[in-house]
Amino acid sequence: MGIINFNKANCKNCYKCVRYCPVKAIKVENHQAQIVEDLCIGCGNCFRVCPQNAKQVASNVDSIKNWLGHEQVVLSLAPSFPGSFSMDDPLKFVTALKQLGFDAVEETAIGAEAVSKKYREDYFGPGKHVITTSCPTVDAMVEKYYCKLVPYLSGVVSPMMAHGRMLKKRYPGAKVVFAGPCISKKLEVLGQSDEVDIDAVLTFDELHEWFEEEHVTIDDCAPGAFDSDDCDVARFYPLAGGVAKSSVPDVTGPRRVIKIDGLKNCRDFLDHIGSLKENYWIEMNACSEGCVNGPGNTHSPFVKYERMERVKEYINQDAREDYDNQDVKAAQGKVYQPNKKDILKLVPEEAIEEILHKTGKFKASDELNCGTCGYDSCREKAAAVYCGMAELDMCLPFMRNKNEAISNLIINATPNAIVVLDRDYRILEFNPAAEMTFEVSRADVVGRVFGRIFRYNPFEKLNHQEGNTYSGRGHYAYGDVHFMEVLTYLPDQDMYLGIFVDISKEIKKENDYRQMQVDTLDMAQKVIDKQMRVAHEIAELLGETTAETKVSLTRLQKIVSKGDGVD
Repeated sequence: MGIINFNKANCKNCYKCVRYCPVKAIKVENHQAQIVEDLCIGCGNCFRVCPQNAKQVASNVDSIKNWLGHEQVVLSLAPSFPGSFSMDDPLKFVTALKQLGFDAVEETAIGAEAVSKKYREDYFGPGKHVITTSCPTVDAMVEKYYCKLVPYLSGVVSPMMAHGRMLKKRYPGAKVVFAGPCISKKLEVLGQSDEVDIDAVLTFDELHEWFEEEHVTIDDCAPGAFDSDDCDVARFYPLAGGVAKSSVPDVTGPRRVIKIDGLKNCRDFLDHIGSLKENYWIEMNACSEGCVNGPGNTHSPFVKYERMERVKEYINQDAREDYDNQDVKAAQGKVYQPNKKDILKLVPEEAIEEILHKTGKFKASDELNCGTCGYDSCREKAAAVYCGMAELDMCLPFMRNKNEAISNLIINATPNAIVVLDRDYRILEFNPAAEMTFEVSRADVVGRVFGRIFRYNPFEKLNHQEGNTYSGRGHYAYGDVHFMEVLTYLPDQDMYLGIFVDISKEIKKENDYRQMQVDTLDMAQKVIDKQMRVAHEIAELLGETTAETKVSLTRLQKIVSKGDGVD
């Protein structure tokens, strides 16, 4: 697990983390961002800028709490703490830490004193340039992305590691915890060899939350004392220029001294270091104005420059003697392993061109380099796609053009008339089907009031209210066109949308069917009437025939009866 992790549920595809990552160590897959640990330099920019709070920093707090009360736990405290916590006396902070359960508290500046002495030796060393190595983010960036410059890195460990070694000697068997404003210290600790100098890292943000959880109020504590105060000027380390101030103040020699802070400035310098004519001793810090503004210090109640002033005030108020008894050996022995990670620069040109073509970029003018995808240029983003670090649809102009093309295709191809009006019923959109339905060209109606043109305005059935819709039949008398109308008001755009389905043929079929029913009933009635007349006529004939038959039979009966009387 890396030191920074993403909460997938909160990632909203804004690509801000990609945009602010100086080495593009963030991969976007299935619309979710994730840190590629092998490429990460632990700067914490993604954590700092994420607008959705989608990132979480790996925490050692639970482990530290388990140690407290069961083992001896010693805290190495970064001297930037006065700029992170509100208190009227910085030494009250020592008492507050011991209330959490720490057995001893010392300033990390003790280790920085030893580191400074080694930096001073480097200044007079044989190398062309010297880059300070107190910032683990800078160290990781040079190792991974400026491999040829690794020989310029000083072979000196960070003040945290140097102090950790000292504490391990003074407190055998103790757990050593570092507390500071830096996230990349967590990354540095993960890179330790078998011999562990620092067991865990706390950010100041984690300490803020811990104090709140334990209901510890710093100003309610009595001023305490550090368990060792063998440091003085090295407490300037968390401020830009503090390393130089502690290591090579007022020195004259074979090198120029320069301080660089902020990752962009660091990268700009490293990109052009080969063109330097003189030899340099370079203090380099990833955070603007120094560690005091680290990404693990977001809960500080003070603005950036106020934090810096509070640290300076603390140092000046508690000035100490310059100690010369530091264990300089504790600062030695840092080894670097160049491991080139700049994968985007290894992508073949033909692969970049092919991916650019897929996003509608066929010539240089098509490459907008707008940066909305998080990359500085379209070509860099294409290289990221090739490396599996980005997705094609991260290109906003491409997706917008694609969606507009699809929308236009639907609007232009649909057989239904689509009309869009503004609040005052002026026509904004009039698709080809509407031109055919209303028998008028788009150019003649756009910008004009719907009802004045067609003497028919079904949109008046709506008012300017969200959710106002109408669905029913309508009739355009001028063209004798019958519609199924679906009308709605769009509050966000303050516009009306109308979809008109021509049902004239269906209406004609309905009318024809009704007429057929009427004709059929009329025909049936005529047949019935005729049948009745025939029946009456037949009945009348039968009646006459029956009467005649009766008369004839009666006469025949009489004749027969007379014949019987003669015999």
